[in-house]
Amino acid sequence: MSREYFSVPGSNPAATSVDVHALADAARRAGGTGRGPAPVIAELVAGSWELVFFVAPDRLREITRGQGRKYEGVRTGWLRWSSTMRAVPPVTETSAPTRDLDAASGLSAK
Repeated sequence: MSREYFSVPGSNPAATSVDVHALADAARRAGGTGRGPAPVIAELVAGSWELVFFVAPDRLREITRGQGRKYEGVRTGWLRWSSTMRAVPPVTETSAPTRDLDAASGLSAK
């Protein structure tokens, strides 16, 4: 989902996978690229989500640690919602169940 979705404290990932390209393909199929803010991919590191990529229509764009810290700070509550960000997504979106993309493919995180 978007960086705004990611920034909501406690928001569920839209999908999980050990394959970053499967996540990017799912974001593209959901229609999240090419209009509005680019979807983001985050990695769970030591219990905290860190942003790693923006999903562009034709590639993954790396998110710098400086960019990532801004949204991670909002998510954890130590930074306030920026005036440059879009509106806070509704709870119905950010609390939706997470899809495990690896369950159907036989891949799993170990």
